[in-house]
Amino acid sequence: MNYMKWYFFVLISYLSLSAPALPPSGDIAYKTFFTWSGNRKLQWVDFQGTAYPNADEVAMAATSVEFNYSTKGDKISWTVTSKFFPKASWTKIHTENEEVLKHEQLHFDITELYARTLRKALKENIFSRADLNKIRVISDQVLDQWSKEQDNYDKKTNHGINKPQQKYWENTIEKRLNALQEFASP
Repeated sequence: MNYMKWYFFVLISYLSLSAPALPPSGDIAYKTFFTWSGNRKLQWVDFQGTAYPNADEVAMAATSVEFNYSTKGDKISWTVTSKFFPKASWTKIHTENEEVLKHEQLHFDITELYARTLRKALKENIFSRADLNKIRVISDQVLDQWSKEQDNYDKKTNHGINKPQQKYWENTIEKRLNALQEFASP
């Protein structure tokens, strides 16, 4: 059996440039995670990491879209997972409120949206080992769009401070998730 794996691990952080770098992906903070579920919303107890003292933000949700594939003969199989990392996610003391939590939840929801987008693109374009050259192109495009959307979300909502924009994004992302329901995380 020929077995190949590619992991596309993209960690979204919403830190100012003065904040220290995130720990490497092999760090213990990334060993513990849970996957996105429509039945489970984030709670403040999920934010178990240490806040960066110089960060302008009051919280950060560490999420990723992870992708791997394997081949056996001409057949190809793949999985896409939307993850949240509690030990890499943090909040500053005394800043927890429902509005901030909703903002961070939507970051995780956007991560799931792009996991669904990637699943859809792979289902529509990857049929056999002959399509291996397409995988990198498709995943790079989707993950680039995901990263840009996360940044745009923070800019447009001013990290959740702009309440009308926050509500707009919540409604828009919910509609987009519903439109891709057939590609939801298992």
